[in-house]
Amino acid sequence: MRWNWKRLLSIEWLIMAVWILGVAMYQMHAYNDPDTPWHYATGLYILAHHYVPTTDPFSWSSYGMPWVTQEWLFELVFAWIGKHFGFPGTWLLQVAIMTATVIILYQLAVRVSKGNRVMAAILACAGQFAGIIFWTMRPQIVSYMMFALFLLILQYVREGRFRVLYWVPLLMLLWANSHGSSTIGILLLLLEILVSFIPTVGRFVRFILPRGARWRLLLAAVVGTAVGLINPNGIKAYTYALLSNDSQMTNNIMEWHSPDFHLESFKYGVLPFLMVVFIIVLIRSRTLPMRDILYFGGSFAVMLVYQRFLPYVAIASVPLLAQVTSDWFRSLNRLTKWMRLTDGILLLAWVVYFLTNVPNVAGPVKDHWSSGAYPVGAVNYMESHHLTTRVLNKYDWGGYLIYRGIPTFVDGRTDVFLKNGIFMDYLALQNVWWNAPDLLKKYHFQAVLFNSGSSLVTYLEGTGRWKVVYYGTNADVLVPVTTKVGTGGST
Repeated sequence: MRWNWKRLLSIEWLIMAVWILGVAMYQMHAYNDPDTPWHYATGLYILAHHYVPTTDPFSWSSYGMPWVTQEWLFELVFAWIGKHFGFPGTWLLQVAIMTATVIILYQLAVRVSKGNRVMAAILACAGQFAGIIFWTMRPQIVSYMMFALFLLILQYVREGRFRVLYWVPLLMLLWANSHGSSTIGILLLLLEILVSFIPTVGRFVRFILPRGARWRLLLAAVVGTAVGLINPNGIKAYTYALLSNDSQMTNNIMEWHSPDFHLESFKYGVLPFLMVVFIIVLIRSRTLPMRDILYFGGSFAVMLVYQRFLPYVAIASVPLLAQVTSDWFRSLNRLTKWMRLTDGILLLAWVVYFLTNVPNVAGPVKDHWSSGAYPVGAVNYMESHHLTTRVLNKYDWGGYLIYRGIPTFVDGRTDVFLKNGIFMDYLALQNVWWNAPDLLKKYHFQAVLFNSGSSLVTYLEGTGRWKVVYYGTNADVLVPVTTKVGTGGST
């Protein structure tokens, strides 16, 4: 017990506690991601109907079309916790996944750096910080955690501790039912085998796997792949990732774009992080691990094409930097009594400050949807005036409409709307292409919910056939001029 207290009052635990509690406070804000509402609503649907849907139950434009619900397990847990414990429960779920990822990265860095706990704590926090904008309440955070966990498993294998591979089938079962990126886990196991054949090149030193590791990794990959097929969608849980080749989606969905370093989050957060990583790697005179260079470089290359892979880049940087900086700050691993006392005081102060913010998470989930991110007032108006059928909605707000029980024209489940042409028709309407007038006639919309000042709203008003019946701070509601409803607006 005495040893445990000494470890708790150490610099590494102070660093991680400050980060973890800081992240917990950061995530106390109301949900504002476009997809979070429909993930929650899907979980509620599963709870209510006791089965996982494989066709679309939420839109009016594509009702009954095939839908790959590859994230059903996360959605079910998300909704069950929200239903029984409210926003505090769902907030704790998100914080727990983020905390687990930091601790996994810490353990990984400690092992790679041969026990440099202080540097390991710094790198574990940095590995999450660089991609923090993507750590929203969505199933992808499970994938980030799994990616870090598989890197730790591979580290154990390199140390000859093969028993850890027994966990791979169970982890793949959870991953394949929680997010469509589970193929990353299998890819990591196979890459570990392939990279072990690459010889040393200059400063880039090959790594040698223990005897018998290769066939065990291959077996784990095969069994893990087979077990991952136990899901409502079968092989589609793996092939869903091929949607990244669909130009309609990659050209029009922001998270599938290349990173824009003109944005503040990338300019002042991501870019400095990447610069620091490259500078450290370049200036260190020691040899560099071939495997970790390739993992970081490969994820970095993918991120340059699809910005949504940024968290994987940040996570992949941890084992690389842990080895390159293994000699940094080692003296801080041995603290004096007065330094431990100082750490204890700082940690206590931070915990007290954190506890003063905990009341912010009180209440049911329905009270924690951001009115700035979602058209809350506009949807309230639509419901009170029975404008909930054949709605043409903005793509980003489709998830919130699903949560409110209003059938959508299009929403964040993009794969549902690609094959039948609905997504392309939506783009034509949103951008008022040449065929927009014909599409308005084709679909017989009874209401339009779009952002104020958009090209579509301006066009519809200009035709004289549509009128704005609700003016909101972020959304307008339009109906045909023949529809008789009252006019409203936000204050």
